[in-house]
Amino acid sequence: MADMRDLIENFPEQISAAVTDMQNKDAGLHKEVSSGFSPNGVLILGMGGSGIGGAIASDILSHDSTIPVVANSDYLIPGWVSQSTLVLACSYSGNTEETIEAVTSSHERGAKIAVITSGGLLGALAEKHNWPFVSMPGGQPPRSQFGRSFVGLAWTLKQFGCFSEKMYSELEATSTSTADAFGSVCEQAESIADLVVGKSILLYSDTGVGSIATRWRQQLNENSKLLVNTQMFPEMNHNELVGWDSGNESDVVLIIRTPEDHKRTQFRMNVCSEIFREFGADVVVIDAEGENQMQRLMYLIQLGDVLSLLLAERAGIDPVDITNIERLKAELSTLK
Repeated sequence: MADMRDLIENFPEQISAAVTDMQNKDAGLHKEVSSGFSPNGVLILGMGGSGIGGAIASDILSHDSTIPVVANSDYLIPGWVSQSTLVLACSYSGNTEETIEAVTSSHERGAKIAVITSGGLLGALAEKHNWPFVSMPGGQPPRSQFGRSFVGLAWTLKQFGCFSEKMYSELEATSTSTADAFGSVCEQAESIADLVVGKSILLYSDTGVGSIATRWRQQLNENSKLLVNTQMFPEMNHNELVGWDSGNESDVVLIIRTPEDHKRTQFRMNVCSEIFREFGADVVVIDAEGENQMQRLMYLIQLGDVLSLLLAERAGIDPVDITNIERLKAELSTLK
């Protein structure tokens, strides 16, 4: 297993390798499309580092897709899953128990299933049932393989007509944009790290990129071993904003902004930043950089990953360690 710094620094190469893998992949999924299958909904299964790609895809597609594209991080699946549903099961290890149960239920309902995995039980199920799947190299922390898993997910969605050719081409090109931006990303991450060390971190974003804020929280949770609060505009304006009566100088707010944010949400962010500062909190506004939405999203992913790494290194902790999760899994294995 490579160390986390190597894995994060190699993010651009990971995207490039995944793109090449997809270019070389056979056209098996095209047969599903040509056979006349047209989904009336998409359910993307996945947990943690394997599931975040589905949440991001759902955010990206939510406003333009003519069918619902829903991320599902649970054992249970929605009641609307049927023979007309495309279900994408994402599990890096292939052994995530929630995803295995959910995909089994989806299969029992006759859904069309495709898989993104490195093997395990999910890979075995794909072979048994002849489900089309994207195979990834195994042996690394799932959260460190976002580049590969997201490209594979987007490519699979594209085969079923649920992800545009234009958007996928822009995703392919992010191997170059993320490499070009890496130096400035590291500088920005260093400056953010200086402000957040020793403080309670509150992450805010527009609902449309809530999955990016979630990715930042997950990376700060797992790599940096930090508890982080994540909320979305405009919903937080109807509840958490009042909770700021107890805010103080021990808090730091990170606001993730993109040009796609609703214009009234942008105004809300500006007003709320003033309120947060009045209670003594530091406020860091993080503007996504890039020429298109895909470049901006990958820029933010890379920035959050690097920040989580720097905070782990400054604290002298191992970003790969997941002792608490391993303990939970061991306890779950005794449950009959």
